[in-house]
Amino acid sequence: MSDTISFVQEQGIATLSFDNPARRNALGATELAAIDAALDALEPATRVLLITSSDDRIFCAGADLSQILEGVISGDRFQSVTNRIAALPIPTIAVLTGNVFGGGAELALSCDFRIGRTGMLLRIPAAAIGLCYPVEGIERLTRRLGPNLCKRLLVAAETFSSEQLLANQLLDSVHSADEVRAAAQAYAETLLKLAPLSVSTMLDLIRQIEVGTYVRTDAEARAKHCADSEDLQEGIRAQREKRAPLFHGR
Repeated sequence: MSDTISFVQEQGIATLSFDNPARRNALGATELAAIDAALDALEPATRVLLITSSDDRIFCAGADLSQILEGVISGDRFQSVTNRIAALPIPTIAVLTGNVFGGGAELALSCDFRIGRTGMLLRIPAAAIGLCYPVEGIERLTRRLGPNLCKRLLVAAETFSSEQLLANQLLDSVHSADEVRAAAQAYAETLLKLAPLSVSTMLDLIRQIEVGTYVRTDAEARAKHCADSEDLQEGIRAQREKRAPLFHGR
């Protein structure tokens, strides 16, 4: 993959991990290419993606600003990666083992779920350095958090604690440093037990509603496809037989 990013797929769960704490896991050209390669390599059997850091102090500082200043990468290049993550047909979980800065927040919010470490901080210092946050990132933040909270994050460049992030629904749960990775793994394993066709269908419909591309007739057709699926029959049989269902995504 690369010296600063690792990627593994095991038993239906893929894990993408940042490992460059000296640079606060900033993402430059090499790292962005590695993430793209990892997303390209996702196997059909993989049904959940975890994005995390090997370090308990930092999750990600977003795009490598030195490379942006040198013209090596652009904000659009970074945004293309977060957009890919946001559009994946499987659930994604950001495991925030440490602090989140700048575009790292965009990366985390491009995931469907966020599990954080107690004591972590999040700050987007764009206004403090004279930068306008990526436009699509502003859109995503505003949709998910509302304009008032976005003003505090972007315009005022406030720092948010893990407790504030949880209270404002930027985090779905908070755990100690010793437990956060295990909690994320357990949540991923819970998602694995669900019917993949139902999960991917409802995930996509929720995303469509969020961005305004939802079409009711198309949604109803997809819901009917789930109702006609082998997975539904298996789910009903499993409940009657008091056993775990064996879903195949069809």
